[in-house]
Amino acid sequence: MLYRAKVNEDDGVFKASKTKKDVLGYELTQEFFVDNSGFGSEGESALTAGQFLKKVKAGFYYGITDIGQFQVYIGEFKKVNRKKQYEILGILSSKKVKNNTRLTEYKDGRRILTLHQTDMITWLPNGKIILNNGGWDTMTTRARFNEFLPDGIYIYRKRGKTYIEDKRFFNDNEKKDIEFKNGIEI
Repeated sequence: MLYRAKVNEDDGVFKASKTKKDVLGYELTQEFFVDNSGFGSEGESALTAGQFLKKVKAGFYYGITDIGQFQVYIGEFKKVNRKKQYEILGILSSKKVKNNTRLTEYKDGRRILTLHQTDMITWLPNGKIILNNGGWDTMTTRARFNEFLPDGIYIYRKRGKTYIEDKRFFNDNEKKDIEFKNGIEI
């Protein structure tokens, strides 16, 4: 979730959470490389918290776009109208299909199902499907997979592990179960 700075040097930006760089309705204007350890000092490549705060501007939105061991990247965003955002990101259409779930179609032929901020299912133009739970292996996540994946593909949990059952290329007596891993292509 992005944090909107209410005043210049608003220290509420430190409440900003992890976000993607391509947030619908917002344009990334710049990114700051900021020390996250508390041990950084002026003159280093990463800004100290104080140096970063001096760059925070009222009316802009902030979110953590990447996290390293001792530093974070904090993106500064501005609101843009939907039409402009679609042009920037190459989006043909995007619609809410379930609670906190959006299906987006891109000009390059991709379709992406997003739950909260996680791109769960990516359908590629070549027919491949990429699955990702973003570390959220929940009943809701599995329910969304099962609702939107093609017939013959089913995500389930057994003995603490998540599996993909793929019957598309096998007869009814055979089944192929694959252990779920983020980024897996099926």
